[in-house]
Parts: sequence; C-alpha cells; structure tokens
Amino acid sequence: MTHTLDRTAPADRTALIRSAWRSAWDLGDVGALDELLSPAYVRRRGPGARVQDRDQFKESIRAVREAFPDLRTEIEDVVVDGDRYAIRWRSTGRHTGTFLGVPPTDRSVEVSGATFARFEDGAVAEEWVTFDSRQLLEALGIVTTLQRAAVDPDLVRGVHRKFITGVTVVTTDDAGTPKGLAVNAFSSISLDPPTVLVCVQHSSSTHPALHRASHLGISILAADQLDVAKTFATKGGDKFAAISWTPGRFGAPLIDGACAQLEVEIGERLEAGTHTVFTGRVVSARHDDLAPLVYSGGGFFDISRTAPLPW
Repeated sequence: MTHTLDRTAPADRTALIRSAWRSAWDLGDVGALDELLSPAYVRRRGPGARVQDRDQFKESIRAVREAFPDLRTEIEDVVVDGDRYAIRWRSTGRHTGTFLGVPPTDRSVEVSGATFARFEDGAVAEEWVTFDSRQLLEALGIVTTLQRAAVDPDLVRGVHRKFITGVTVVTTDDAGTPKGLAVNAFSSISLDPPTVLVCVQHSSSTHPALHRASHLGISILAADQLDVAKTFATKGGDKFAAISWTPGRFGAPLIDGACAQLEVEIGERLEAGTHTVFTGRVVSARHDDLAPLVYSGGGFFDISRTAPLPW
C-alpha cells in the first residue's frame, strides 16, 4: 500500500518540516521548500525586520550556503499547538566564503535559535525567526571575544548577588496539565501598553510548554510562601500536587496566596544564549496588601521585617 502524506496531521507536518529543512539548508535544494511553504509565504526576523517572501528566503539560504558550504542544521525540538509550530534548531558550519561583508575566516561557527510557523491549508503561511545574533558575530570575529573574556563570570555572578529581586512562579496550562517554575528574571517593560518579560532557561521542563502556550501566568510570591518558592525551584515531580492554585481568566494557573498575579498573552519569544526571553501583554492583574518574598545573595528575605529609609 502506498502511503500518502496527510499534511493536516501533526506527525506528517513535522516530518515534512524536517525533510524540507534538511534538503534546503544542508543540501542546497531550496526547491524542496515549495512543498512546505505556501505561495503567499512571509518570513520575519525580529521586531521591525524586513519581511521576506518565499523567493527572497530561498536567496538568503543560498547566500548562507555560499559562505558555509558544509552547513548542517539540526532540529532539536518541535512543539505543536494546532496550526502553530515552534522549532528549536542549531546550525554549524565552517566560514569559507564572504558573509555579512566579512571575508572567509575558516572558523567553525555554531548558532542556535527558534522559528515559529503558522500553517494554513496544510502549508506554512508565515514564519518568525529569532536567534542569538551576538553568538554569530562573536564566531565571525565581528565582536571580539576579548570583550567577553575581560570580565570574570564569577565576578559578574557576585554583582548579580547584590541585586535584590522578587520571587515569581511562572506558569502555563499545557493541554490541561499545569506547568511552572520559579523565576526571578521578571521585569516590566511598559505600562502603556502594559508589557512584561520573563527569562526561562532552555533546560527547564516548562520551557517547551511555554513555546506551545498562548498565555502564561506570573504569581509574585508573598513573604510566607518560601515553601512554594522551594517547590518550584526544584526539578521533576508534580509541583502542583501540594500547592493551592486557581486557573486565571485566560487559563494560566495562578498560585493562591501570592501577593500579586498577572496573566500575560505571549508576544515574542527571543533567543538569548541559554535562555528564551518571553515578552507579552498583560491581560489580567490583581494584587493584595501582602509583603512580597525577596531574594538576594542566594537567600530569601521577608521585606516586612525591614524598616523603610526616610527620603
């Protein structure tokens, strides 16, 4: 019996993506993309970046392969949410041709990133790609590695230990299963419109679920929730089993007893070294008159026991 590809099936779409990417990026057969990409395909790289159509995307692949003829791209992970896909990838190659105006250096280059695709009628209609551009520039010698080596990582770690942060639990609903982790890399970006960001390490078990999700929850823990912080700072196990939580208006699990809660509609997912930066628009918010749990120098503190300074 002959098997016919059903491009509406997630498994077949994933197989199609892997096959077309390998043919185009590794073998230079950019025509293989015609089976994957719709005629009206558009590609974006980062906010405000110039949009590419299908032919322009093919030309950019040819340019990359001229500079890195031994290019190999590994798809590390594919996550599926209906007609949307998130793909984490890693590319390696030796720089033997001019690239970005840089003459051949014969250096081995490795770049990792993520691509987000929207399928329409069985073909990719739109893609957004993000990767750590500094990683590429350093590998090409455009940004000197001396700048990176000039500061001892342990010294920088010591600086970070002087910075006081709150403690949050970042959560999402993963097809009916709550997922979450403790995060102190949380920040407001803007109040108009209300926009925030969180940074999540690639190795976190919650990371793939956040790539699939449309919304995430942020619970800012209260001073009496040290046990919650410890639970979500550990790896493995059902972190929600002994924790009281409630689904938010948009489905994200929110930790009961937290001094503040947000639900965020995820916007951009930006690759930055070992982490992904998730930005998004706040769609629900609440807070109570409770002291927050704070973190500094590797320890947790109850801010209600400190005295405010006069100013």
